[in-house]
Amino acid sequence: MKTSVFSLLTLPVVAECSSVTSTEDALSSHGYSETYVAGYDAGCASGKHAGGDMFGKRSQDGAAYAANADYKTGWDYGFITCKQKEVRDLEIATAIGIGLAAGSSNRHGAYGIDARAALAGLDTSSIQAAGW
Repeated sequence: MKTSVFSLLTLPVVAECSSVTSTEDALSSHGYSETYVAGYDAGCASGKHAGGDMFGKRSQDGAAYAANADYKTGWDYGFITCKQKEVRDLEIATAIGIGLAAGSSNRHGAYGIDARAALAGLDTSSIQAAGW
């Protein structure tokens, strides 16, 4: 039985969407203050933007960052964590995208991954039908 690439690509999204607990809920349930959680949330959005997310935007309550240690710590940790994740996700997408680009003479993306070889033998008809 051939594995659908579309299924492989959507599995992480479905797994994340089916998560019962949001990041904010998880932080709160571990005893972090509402101020820390607000800082983390704003820092995460800012980190995603800094990491290359073109839809994200920098967010920070400057007064809270300057005056409240919980907000500052949450913001800093959210920024670092989410920026690193965004950069890593973009590197993976680039590695796959470069290898799949139509007419690309460069079969190797980031880290020398040959995306065509990695996807060889997989049923890609569902994503091709979707226009990807």
